[in-house]
Amino acid sequence: MDVADFRTIIALVETGTITAAAKVLCRVPSAITTRVQNLESQLGTTLFVKSGRRFLPTSEGQVLYDNALKIIELVTLAEQQMVRPVPGGRFRLGALDSMAATRLPEPLAHLYQQHQSVSVELVTGISRTLLDAVLGHELDAAFIADAPNDDRLERMAVYKEELVIIAAANFPPIRSAADLTHTTLLVFSDGCSYRDRLTTWFREAGIRPYRLAEMSSYHAILGGVSAGMGAGVIPTTILDTFPTQELITIHPFESENSQITTELIWRKGGLTANTCALIGILSSNVGSA
Repeated sequence: MDVADFRTIIALVETGTITAAAKVLCRVPSAITTRVQNLESQLGTTLFVKSGRRFLPTSEGQVLYDNALKIIELVTLAEQQMVRPVPGGRFRLGALDSMAATRLPEPLAHLYQQHQSVSVELVTGISRTLLDAVLGHELDAAFIADAPNDDRLERMAVYKEELVIIAAANFPPIRSAADLTHTTLLVFSDGCSYRDRLTTWFREAGIRPYRLAEMSSYHAILGGVSAGMGAGVIPTTILDTFPTQELITIHPFESENSQITTELIWRKGGLTANTCALIGILSSNVGSA
């Protein structure tokens, strides 16, 4: 059966005559008769009985009519979404760990409120991993920092972050990379944009980091720093999520690398209705970010 079959069943049930159904569907009456006969032969059942000049659905015909209504409703919705896509369904979104914990909950809450049929699948990770996932069609969009210039991408600047250095309580003032010459650096894995900023700061000072200890989350970095394992670099927004700030010291990241922009990226030509809806929400808030 195809869509034309379902439309024929609906028209004949609702009009009651071959002539009226043909008029609704802009077909000749013989075409309607032939289609109904073919359907009955294909299904091996009687769909209509004639009562005077009217065609009445049998119980099987009524079941087919009820299902045809549902199918045509879905077909119509699909056609509308192809012409003017509307948000809904699966939304594969990537975000930096720091953003998922601080910036993202509010816009996602608005997205759910405005488009209840959207189902967000949030993946957190470092910038390089998220970038590769977007380009590899594993994510629809992602929030990353230091997105490279790439003709395959489209982007929107969303947030500006301030990076600071954190160290254990009573750690001496940190004014340059030289003040961390013998200190372990607590960082994410290679490919993290914040880690890149920190190691670039050392490289520009001509200093080799004493040791890099890779951590899995910002709360692991904060916990390690407060325990005296070493120092790290984090965005200031993360500090509000750490309840025991008296266990750490906060130092300005005295470098042009301290300012960092988070962007929403997606594949060129791959702007989905879900991503577009999120952009609309973010656009209304960017000015206050």
